[in-house]
Amino acid sequence: MYLLTPSRWVVGSVVALAVAGVGLSSSTAFAQSADTATAEELFEQGKQLLRAGNAAAACPKLAESQRIDPSTGTLLALAMCHEAEGKLASAWAGFVSVEARARNEGRADREQAAHGRAQALRPRLSTLEVRVPAAVAALDGVEVHRDGTVLGHGAWNVVVPIDGGEHVVEVSAPGKTTWRGKVAVKAESDAAVLEVPPLAAAPAGTAPAAPDSKPAGRWGTLEWAGVGVTGAGLVGLGVGGYFLSSALGKKSDSSKDCEGNLCGPDGTAARRSAVSNGNKATIFAVAGGVLAAGGATLFVVGRLRARHAESPVAAGGQLSFSAGPAGIGADYSLRF
Repeated sequence: MYLLTPSRWVVGSVVALAVAGVGLSSSTAFAQSADTATAEELFEQGKQLLRAGNAAAACPKLAESQRIDPSTGTLLALAMCHEAEGKLASAWAGFVSVEARARNEGRADREQAAHGRAQALRPRLSTLEVRVPAAVAALDGVEVHRDGTVLGHGAWNVVVPIDGGEHVVEVSAPGKTTWRGKVAVKAESDAAVLEVPPLAAAPAGTAPAAPDSKPAGRWGTLEWAGVGVTGAGLVGLGVGGYFLSSALGKKSDSSKDCEGNLCGPDGTAARRSAVSNGNKATIFAVAGGVLAAGGATLFVVGRLRARHAESPVAAGGQLSFSAGPAGIGADYSLRF
């Protein structure tokens, strides 16, 4: 008769699952830490470039830092950068957002600084009004795009601040030919107006092209590698599951020749086989969990890089405005 501990394979299986979970958590934490470090480095480089008077190079770095790890301090630096490069509307919207965020965070110093800059810039802002006639506004499915971004109905026929430069407006509707117009806006104190004409009927058998349409991005090396590694990890987890199931079966078979932990020859052999299969289950589960976590990380990193590379829009701020009885409100967000 032999004395065995049948719970060993159970402990091994639990350890395997725990290690797999730790692998996933560690991968996520590592990615977050790397992102924070990248954002901090970009922020420091952007500040140095801004101090050196190179706003054109500083603003994209600050914008990318804000995208990776948003913070009120980075947004304040980005607003100052936009002011330095002459994008007064973006700067003003940034200062307005910083003022609101600093108030919520209890940072009176930042709130006052941002308020002062926003007030100083307000009279200098250039504006643009996109006038959409009632006949066009009443069309089913009509859309207005300004510089590739949808302009909501509430911003039609409303004077809103805008950065100086050339701006493109596109208007489309089902069954109509898309109209495209350009307007040049001065850097300061300009009041530009763009009139949208009635839309012509589209030629028979054609449909208006959707503005700003893009082909779907393809997977790159990192994405395919991530899929392959994750697949290998899933296979490992499956094999581990097979051995775990086998161990359970052997444990059940041993009960025919065992009383408690006291077993005859057949029961001893069955329990030894159960322990062996449990150990194999542990090995495959650990390896599978690590591979699955690593593959998922590779895929996510690859998609983030592809998304950034596919976007043709320069780093910077995106302005949106709303009009109501209390006046015009502004919101500022980054777009890539």
